[in-house]
Amino acid sequence: MRTTTLSFSRLMFLLTLAVVMIFSASQVDSSVPIGLPCCHNVTSRRVRNISKCYEQKPRQDCSRHAFLITREKLQPLCISPDAQWLQDKITKVRVGR
Repeated sequence: MRTTTLSFSRLMFLLTLAVVMIFSASQVDSSVPIGLPCCHNVTSRRVRNISKCYEQKPRQDCSRHAFLITREKLQPLCISPDAQWLQDKITKVRVGR
């Protein structure tokens, strides 16, 4: 019976390939609900009375990174991820203030 051993470099290649495949499969963005528009244009203006906020990550059919903000009884707005007020608000939420 012949025993086959993998060299260290081949083993590392296979492990790296497996990790890349797992992460590329998890890139599907399911955080934006079906029916909300793709953000093609964004604004940095401050928004009040936010109902919900979704991060739109770039993908094949919608290439812009943006935050889609919904407000009660108003049209959704697409906010630039570079908007300072939004970055401050996200930081406060993550810290738990």
